[in-house]
Amino acid sequence: MDEKIKKILSNIKDSDLVLDIGGWTKPLARANYVLDYNSYETRGKMGHIGDGPEQFNKNTWIMHDICSRKPFPFKDKQFDFVFCSHTLEDVKDPAWVCSEIIRIGKRGYIETPSRWIESKKGVGGSLKFPQKLAGYFNHSWFVEVIDEELTFTTKNPLIHVIKNLQIKKVPSPILEFFWENNFKYREKLILSLNDAVHDLLDFKLKEINNEKTCQKLRKKAEKFLSLTFWQKIKLKLRKIFKK
Repeated sequence: MDEKIKKILSNIKDSDLVLDIGGWTKPLARANYVLDYNSYETRGKMGHIGDGPEQFNKNTWIMHDICSRKPFPFKDKQFDFVFCSHTLEDVKDPAWVCSEIIRIGKRGYIETPSRWIESKKGVGGSLKFPQKLAGYFNHSWFVEVIDEELTFTTKNPLIHVIKNLQIKKVPSPILEFFWENNFKYREKLILSLNDAVHDLLDFKLKEINNEKTCQKLRKKAEKFLSLTFWQKIKLKLRKIFKK
């Protein structure tokens, strides 16, 4: 068992009632309940998280669309620990899921790919097309903790085609977030192309220590924004199909 799993399990008492949200592919063995859109019979295609027998069973495997805006079928603060790993980056409404996690849980752990890994080209699989993209092609959100607030930003497609805004080094591939009683969360709104480019630029600048390089990158971003609509489309298509 790796150190990360040991750390998570060390936060769970023997008497705790534990829920795993979105654990279909690789459920937490210690979970007493699992909440997922998919069925109990098809679970565990990638094994289990943690050692030991499953603490959940068919009766405590609850099928539910977590983004349906229907409250999760549990009482307020029913669970001592809520585990949610590699789920929020996929769903259409992570803020809603966070609100329900807080309602039904007393404390817990959330894990997603870091924004660093989602901004690096060639990490999303061995097939040729995913290798041309940044991060994992099926993920919808960049997830960060900003000022102690779990922040979700739409993973806009420009990250795949503007090479200068992609990350070269990944200090941490995983975001780990423990919480107790409550936590802050928000969706960062991207309402325009200008917002999208500057969001990617601001994150890229975290990787750069040289001020001259930062200034050069800012100028390139402004040059891109000054292009006409069709010039932008032509540039994007050229980058997508470039060998």
